[in-house]
Amino acid sequence: MWLLNIGSGNLPEISGLPCDSIEIPQQMAIEENLIEAIYSENLNDMEVEQLAKRVILAPTNKKTLEMNRSIIAKLQDEPHTFYSSDSIISEDQKDLQNYPPEFLHDLTPSGMPPHALMLKKGVIVMLLRNLNPKQGLL
Repeated sequence: MWLLNIGSGNLPEISGLPCDSIEIPQQMAIEENLIEAIYSENLNDMEVEQLAKRVILAPTNKKTLEMNRSIIAKLQDEPHTFYSSDSIISEDQKDLQNYPPEFLHDLTPSGMPPHALMLKKGVIVMLLRNLNPKQGLL
């Protein structure tokens, strides 16, 4: 219920704190290693159904990517890295100078994977697709 109230902006203001501050209930605070507390040390032995019911919320994409790398490192098997294809289509040479591939690779916009996406067997992946049949996007 508390998470639903956060999402809908229905938490009460706390006197003495900025209006955009929230109070996290003590039972939701974890003082030990967050990843081990949520996924346990037996990460390699957990079933997909168990993993799918666990989540760690993070304030930024950067923090999410850091946690994902830590979790993936705990999994057995060899990692496979998949790279994005970044290119600029422009007749203006300034665009090519202003947006070098290194700059594009460092961007982590919301809803987009990183330039170098590392995966291992057993990693849960959420596939996002743009579904617009009128434009042929399936």
